[in-house]
Amino acid sequence: MGKKIKTLTLFNALFYVNNYILIVLTNAFGLEGIVALWFLTPFILILFTTLLLEIKKERLPRSVKRLAVLDFALRCIVLIINFIVLSELILIPFVYLIGLGMIFMVLNIYIEWKMYKQLLSIPIEDELTKQEIDDVIKDYTNDKTIMVGKPPAERKEINAAFHTLTYAGYSMLLTFLLIVGSILSFSIFEEKGRLVIMVITFLLLAIYFYLTERKLQLFYMDKKCRQKISIRDNLTFLIGLSIIYILQGYIHIGTGTFNFLGFFIALLFFIPTFQTNQFIKENFNHVNKQHINRKKS
Repeated sequence: MGKKIKTLTLFNALFYVNNYILIVLTNAFGLEGIVALWFLTPFILILFTTLLLEIKKERLPRSVKRLAVLDFALRCIVLIINFIVLSELILIPFVYLIGLGMIFMVLNIYIEWKMYKQLLSIPIEDELTKQEIDDVIKDYTNDKTIMVGKPPAERKEINAAFHTLTYAGYSMLLTFLLIVGSILSFSIFEEKGRLVIMVITFLLLAIYFYLTERKLQLFYMDKKCRQKISIRDNLTFLIGLSIIYILQGYIHIGTGTFNFLGFFIALLFFIPTFQTNQFIKENFNHVNKQHINRKKS
């Protein structure tokens, strides 16, 4: 668990350093050219700071979960303030903006230090090393020695863990194509290509929903729980994707502009799906770690 906190602290530092660079560049050159593209980077970096939010509640003390939410909320506040000021919706001297960012950064570092101290006592026995993951995948795709001597129930559990992870991986790839592909396509082909883009989008969505259904069928044995998660993930996914498509496919199409705040708000709706995929990854680690430990003993 300490490794996750260290990774979080690293991305937190990158988020703030990147913000300082963006403020200096905007002050010097304005939001034009490369600086306008750089304006998107804080919205991307902040998504890498949700590591603890994606962990199941049962695996974290309530106090740590609350600190994780506060830690992420502070970065969101900084992001929104920077967006408003750098877009000149509110005029504040840039030196004050940098000073405010430093105060929030210190607060984030303190919160992450508090979480680190609390989590040191929590062992994470289910995490696989990179070498173990490579060995497990290689074994499963080639010899399947991990299945030898296992009762049917355990073989079924191992198969389900591999297949759900595969479906989750393909669905994440489609998510990337639906988001990034649409933004690039709308900017390149503009209104004349909108119909074709929407047709391709519906086809990709059909594949995405199929993969999601297969993924959830294997992962959640309880039908009511599966339906609840399916409705939540698919609905929030559609809302987030719709925001992006309305902004870039209708409001901003052909203008050469991009709504960064709208894009960030849309990405927040993808968090439930990312969280489900994180649970699937944790289950994959848990199932295979058990069998690796038995083999060692």
